[in-house]
Amino acid sequence: MKTNTITEEKANIKYRNIDRDEILNNKYLRTSIVEDKIDIYNDIARVMAKKLVENNKKGIKTSFILPVGPRGQYKRFAHICNTERISCRDLITINMDEFLDDRDNLIPKDHPLSFRGFMDRNLFSLLDDKLKLKHSNIFFPDPKNITLLGDLIEDMGGADICFGGIGINGHLAFNEPICESKIGSNEFMGLKTRILDVAKETIIMSSLKCGGNIDLIPKRCITLGMAEIFKSKKLKFYLEHGWQHTVLIRSIFEDPKPSFPATLIKVHKNSSITISKNVLSINYDKYRY
Repeated sequence: MKTNTITEEKANIKYRNIDRDEILNNKYLRTSIVEDKIDIYNDIARVMAKKLVENNKKGIKTSFILPVGPRGQYKRFAHICNTERISCRDLITINMDEFLDDRDNLIPKDHPLSFRGFMDRNLFSLLDDKLKLKHSNIFFPDPKNITLLGDLIEDMGGADICFGGIGINGHLAFNEPICESKIGSNEFMGLKTRILDVAKETIIMSSLKCGGNIDLIPKRCITLGMAEIFKSKKLKFYLEHGWQHTVLIRSIFEDPKPSFPATLIKVHKNSSITISKNVLSINYDKYRY
């Protein structure tokens, strides 16, 4: 897909001049805004609950692909389900990715950076017993069975909704950037679940949660591929951090390319980005020396 975007040569200059209306009313990627990150979390939780209620009434299963980042939505979703008595028995969750150790095994669930541990603490264990997901409906990428999730997603005809954030290098899940000289957009979009190195930028950003200790961050990971993510009926991505301003601009206005995977979101026919106000603009004069 080729879109009529601003050229990359102009983009580096124009980043500073793209105003609020141009971002929110752009013709490339549906973009909406909320007040702050709490509203981001509430929006995700409510979208999840609404779809679950809708499908429960129809007597059909609901399927979500889920990230660990944004993170604040899961306790809110559990609270909504417990308060409003929404059953998650027919909910299928597929987490996007997980860190691996140096031997390409899953890091232990009790590791502080384990996404499996995070999901258990922040969602699965918080639901009332009668509303809990069935253990058989909870999925994470597994280095011992790499084709499992691709086959599951294929059999479902794609997840109902894929939720996600975007990394500073434009990664979606752990689909890290690859230079166009090594792979074309179509080939990149066809990548499936796989094991790979965590990008240097991702390691650095993850280390900020650990006092900047890069050595604590696993260097290997497993991720759903772009192929499995883009089979979803709907893609909903969320940006909550000020440092994601340039991520937002590049995702919207640059041509789709594997060197910044988030530019490919707009290729999907039912995709959107929701941002908090702090992502919308940045005062570059503040950063003058």
